[in-house]
Amino acid sequence: MKDEIQAEVEASAMEYVALAKRDLAGQGGDRGTLLRSISYKRETPYSYIVSANASYAPYIEFGTKKKFKPYPGTEEYAAQFKGGEKKGDWIEMLMSIYSWVKRKGIGVTYNVKTRRKTRQTKDQRLSIAFAITMSILKNGISPKPFFYKQIPIVQKSLTQRINRVLSGI
Repeated sequence: MKDEIQAEVEASAMEYVALAKRDLAGQGGDRGTLLRSISYKRETPYSYIVSANASYAPYIEFGTKKKFKPYPGTEEYAAQFKGGEKKGDWIEMLMSIYSWVKRKGIGVTYNVKTRRKTRQTKDQRLSIAFAITMSILKNGISPKPFFYKQIPIVQKSLTQRINRVLSGI
């Protein structure tokens, strides 16, 4: 029975990771760095740690500035990230967003008549990146919960599986 329960606990950790990755992927990530950082590891035979190891994970989960909104039950944990340490300067932020604008093709237009996309100049991309950067600095980013909302789902599932194992005694 111990082995069966241990297997169910590990299955729950795997389910948690799969659900978090599914929800994150559904929110339209960029390069998949955050998605790839979600993992689990065994702490004890009946305990696993599930984590999102990208440094910016909490900011995606809870939002920033005016849009900061922790998932219910995580307020105390989330508070430590509000107004967190700055990891770069304004130019680095602008250039990161500039690269993102370029990768995503934001601001590109499509001409139906010629069936072609019109390319932007560097100045146009920089102008778009500047506007986005200023908006983020002023207002923050909206939360995109993907991690903590899995807790009740996995708890319910684990309880059902453990009850099945115990009813087989």
